[in-house]
Amino acid sequence: LMAGFPREMAALVRQNNAQALAERLALSSNDNSKRQFVDYMKTKSYATVLSDSERVMSADWAEVVCHAVKAAIGVNEKNLTEAYTHQEASVEAFLRIFKTLTRQWLPILKQLLIDLRKLGAKVDKELRQEGKGTEACKLESAGRIMRKMLAQELRDEDNDKHVARTQGALFVANQCNKVFFALNTLKHVKSLVLPPMMQVTEYPTPDRVTWHYFQGRMALMESRFDEAEKDLTFSFNNCPQSNTSNRRLILSYLVPVRLLLHQNRPSPARRAALPSEALIQKYKLVEFEKLVLAFRSGNVKLFDEALEENQDFYIKKAIYFLLHKLKLCVYRNLFKKAYNVLKKSQIKLDVLVCAVRAAGGDADHQQVECMLANLIHQGLVKGYIAHKQQVVVLKKDDPFRTAG
Repeated sequence: LMAGFPREMAALVRQNNAQALAERLALSSNDNSKRQFVDYMKTKSYATVLSDSERVMSADWAEVVCHAVKAAIGVNEKNLTEAYTHQEASVEAFLRIFKTLTRQWLPILKQLLIDLRKLGAKVDKELRQEGKGTEACKLESAGRIMRKMLAQELRDEDNDKHVARTQGALFVANQCNKVFFALNTLKHVKSLVLPPMMQVTEYPTPDRVTWHYFQGRMALMESRFDEAEKDLTFSFNNCPQSNTSNRRLILSYLVPVRLLLHQNRPSPARRAALPSEALIQKYKLVEFEKLVLAFRSGNVKLFDEALEENQDFYIKKAIYFLLHKLKLCVYRNLFKKAYNVLKKSQIKLDVLVCAVRAAGGDADHQQVECMLANLIHQGLVKGYIAHKQQVVVLKKDDPFRTAG
């Protein structure tokens, strides 16, 4: 009875069947012989089971299997801290074997790491709920193991890069990024160094999609909007159409980037890049519906409502203060509407104050003059303010930079 599961796993190792091994090592796997082995393990000491398993497989493989099963027992018995300890030991044991292997064994590494990261997050959450926040360090520990792996086990210079372990480096880097963003330790994102023997373009497309998504988010947080748009657009365009939830996730950052870039450089191309109503409906981006409409139409009241209604969502996404910056552009679009109605190059500030109030905004002469000065300074409006006459004098050709 005992040897059933280890013997089956040993056979899979001999057959080089990494995919089947990965599936059976997964915390969620629950096949019959694994269940029997779990029952057997509960009645014996870990040392006894390990010693018995070593009769049918190498010591390192026996550790990988036994620790993974002990982790599954911990999860089933709601002892997550112990489960994490065994999962981490299973990863460490596999890394000792992995040093001599090629990319065909990556499915096992991927499965063990995904389980390690998710389990680490669960343990930390449980500890925080119990008021033991200072002990919540498992996710951080998982991140450390993965960073070390990038620097050591994945720098595979012995094999041709098409079969090298290095093929897994971008996947591991992505797992690191998930940890850094979850813990808000973003300083580590820039310190991730990929093995020099491969370019990012040489990795599998799904890993590149995730990599560019995190690079785009980082660029957005640092106000590098052109780079953010490039990264997030790559992610969106290469994320499978069927993966609606991930495409929606990417758009929740790509939409603000495109709004901000339109504010900085309004043009027909930029206007076309703004999210359409159809796109917002398709991906259920309800949090951006009012915002985009207010932005396009220069409706100040609607813009303020959208910011207030979706404040929690925007703060969670770390885009609230960036979106707040768009307000100036909402005023620009409102002033442009007034200009299109009046068709004059000289407009009294009185008229613009009335336009702001009609759009639900609350502004006096001084504030409107200040907004215009800002817009002119940023190059979003071409013209000057005649302060004495309380008039804005707009350039005759394209004062609102609507042409490319």
